[in-house]
Amino acid sequence: MKTVLRSLLSETLLWRSVRGLKRFLAAPRLDAPLSAEQCRGTIAWLNPPPACEAKAAVAVQLRLENQSGVTWSSAGSFPVTVRCQWITRSGEPFDAVPTVVRLPQPLFPGEPQELTATVPAPDVVGDFTLELCFAQADQAFASVQTAVPVVGRRTTDIDYHAVFRTANLTDNHWWVVGAYHSQEQYEKSSRERLEMLVKQGLTPDSRVLDIGCGTGQMAGVLAPYLSDRGGYAGTDIGAEAIAFCDRTFRRKNFAFKQGGMTSVPFTEDGTFDCAIFFSVFTHTFTDETALLMAEAKRLLKPTGVIIADVITSPLVERGAGHRGEMVVNRDHFLRLAAMLGYTADVIGRWPWNRHAERFMFKLRQG
Repeated sequence: MKTVLRSLLSETLLWRSVRGLKRFLAAPRLDAPLSAEQCRGTIAWLNPPPACEAKAAVAVQLRLENQSGVTWSSAGSFPVTVRCQWITRSGEPFDAVPTVVRLPQPLFPGEPQELTATVPAPDVVGDFTLELCFAQADQAFASVQTAVPVVGRRTTDIDYHAVFRTANLTDNHWWVVGAYHSQEQYEKSSRERLEMLVKQGLTPDSRVLDIGCGTGQMAGVLAPYLSDRGGYAGTDIGAEAIAFCDRTFRRKNFAFKQGGMTSVPFTEDGTFDCAIFFSVFTHTFTDETALLMAEAKRLLKPTGVIIADVITSPLVERGAGHRGEMVVNRDHFLRLAAMLGYTADVIGRWPWNRHAERFMFKLRQG
């Protein structure tokens, strides 16, 4: 019995060796399109990525199986390849040119093989689907999809506590609060924001709530503008930033307190005319944004308004990103505002990247 088994095993190994040598010496070529019957197969994910960073190289592990009666190959004038395409929320291809991966070896019928392919991720955040399929010329078949959210790159994330803790605020207070290249640019931005607030109804007698005041970018221009009948209250998560503002802006009707990501430390409910969120909702997650808008509503007069900027993109369902930059779906943001009793007016709009815009909203109550 053992002799028979050894003989069968030897013959099997010999047959496999001969078959492998024959296939190597006569690698199949595809020089004609496959028929519909010959386009039967499957692609299975072995380890689908739960998410990936923008601009990253994504490694996908696949199991390929040819269920037709002919061998598929990436050789010849009609090669079979694996096509990888990112799909947006609306079902449209994200890039016009998909990633094409050649079969590393011929795919014989009934003999699955594993493949690891590298697919470049989109250069922007969003809620994407990665679609894979076999392809021959313009013909695609056996497609499979999986949701792969594209998130912000970790190298662009920000720890604001660390930033304030390590910064020399005496010399560089203007540098830590935004993407400013010079103090002159920082001060110019402050003046332009004040002009915008005045156009939206701010007067010297207004009471201003500045959530995310940083090192006092708006306090600096509001100090000479607001009268003694007006007032200013600034809050930020950075204790060092609040201490700097306390030392720098000494007006009696100016107050600074450290707050949290979703809480505002002031108790003068219903007394403020305007709440400003400059470059705040561009760094908060959508749930945090909603809680901050609710806090502002508590502190605003019934006629009080919110002025806030938001980065929006149709590629995200709700929000995507991190502390370095948060991108939201515009309709989702407006729904959150409406749920809290706000009506939104667009008072500024700028392109941000090829798929996103930055809006300045005025949120009115009622």
